[in-house]
Amino acid sequence: MSYTQAEINLITLDSFECLTYKIKRELLKNLTATTPNFKKLEDNLIKTANCGVYNKVEEQFNNPEYVNKVLSSLEKKGVVAVTYFSGEYPKRLKEIPSPPLVLYCKGNVSLLKDNTFSIVGSRHTPVAAARVCAQVTKEISKRFTVVTGLADGADSTAANAALDEGKKAICVLAYGFDYVYPAINSVLLKKACERGLVITEHRPCVSPKSYLFPPRNRIIAALSQGVLIVSAGNKSGALITADYAKQYKRDVFAFPYGVGVAYGTGCNALIKKGAYLVESAADIFGFYGIDVEKREDVVLTESENAVLAVIAELGEAHVQQIASGVGKPTFALIGDLTSLEIKKVITRIGGNRYACLRTD
Repeated sequence: MSYTQAEINLITLDSFECLTYKIKRELLKNLTATTPNFKKLEDNLIKTANCGVYNKVEEQFNNPEYVNKVLSSLEKKGVVAVTYFSGEYPKRLKEIPSPPLVLYCKGNVSLLKDNTFSIVGSRHTPVAAARVCAQVTKEISKRFTVVTGLADGADSTAANAALDEGKKAICVLAYGFDYVYPAINSVLLKKACERGLVITEHRPCVSPKSYLFPPRNRIIAALSQGVLIVSAGNKSGALITADYAKQYKRDVFAFPYGVGVAYGTGCNALIKKGAYLVESAADIFGFYGIDVEKREDVVLTESENAVLAVIAELGEAHVQQIASGVGKPTFALIGDLTSLEIKKVITRIGGNRYACLRTD
C-alpha cells in the first residue's frame, strides 16, 4: 500500500500507545506542513505523560526504521490504513467531534464512499425479529451499503444478509485485527473481509475490552444516513448507537414490539421519543423517497407450497415438524427446502429450523 507523507505521519502518530487520543488530536491540529509540532505542545505532553515519553515519541517519530516497522507490520497482516488525510476517509466521520485518526481496514475500501445505512440490535434478538431483520437488510442492501457490528444476534444477522445479498456490508470492530470477538464469529469476520469491508479505529494488537464498545458505536452511527434499531432492552449497546445517531442528526428507525417483550422495550421507547417505526424496508425507502421496485412473483411447485404452508403456520419449524406436516420423510424435503431458500421464500435459522421470509 502506498501512502502519502501526511498519511504516514498520522499512522506513525497513532502507533504510540503512550499517547492518549486527546493528545494525538492536539498534535493533529498543530501540524507544520506534514509534521506534528511537538514543540508547540511540549509542556502539555510532558505534563500529561512525562519527559521520557515525550523524548521517546519525538525521537521515534523521526526514526525511519521505526516508521518502516509500523508500516510493514500492517502490510504483513493485510491491513490498509485509511487516515483522516486520506481521500477514502468518509466525509460523515469528519463531521463528528471525535473522528478516528486512522481506520484500519480489511476488504473493499471503496465501500467507505458509498451511501450507507446502519442496522444494529441486541445480542438476544427474538427469532421473529431476526427473520424480519434479514429480509429488511437484504432489501436495504440493494440501495445502501449496510453498516453494522459483529456481535451475535441482530448484528450478525444483518451482516450475513447484506454480504449474501450484494456484498455491500461494512462491519465495525471495537478491537484490533489480531483478535475475534465473539470467537464464534471468526467465519463471519473472514466472510466480511472477503466480500465486504471490516474497519476499526484500533491497531491490530488492541484486544477486546468492554469500554471500547460504546465509542465504537459512534462510528456506526456517524457513518450512515440513518440507523435502524432491530432490538434493544432497557440497557443495550444499540441504544448507545441510537443516542449517537441523534447527536449527529442522523435518522433513527426502530422495530415495534408487543407488551412484555424484554428485548423490545428499548425500541418502543425510541419510537415514543420520535424514532420512525419500521415494519419493512418499504418504510425506510418511503421515508427517503426511494421508489420500491415491484417484486417479481415467485412460482412455487405444489410440494413447495405444502412445505411453505407448514412453516408459515408454525412461524418457524424444525425439519422434522415440516416432514410430519407434509407427510414425507425428512430426506425427501431437501430439494424443496433448498429451492425455497434460493427463491428467498424461507431462511434457515440454525438447528435445522426454518422460518418464512414471504408468505404471500
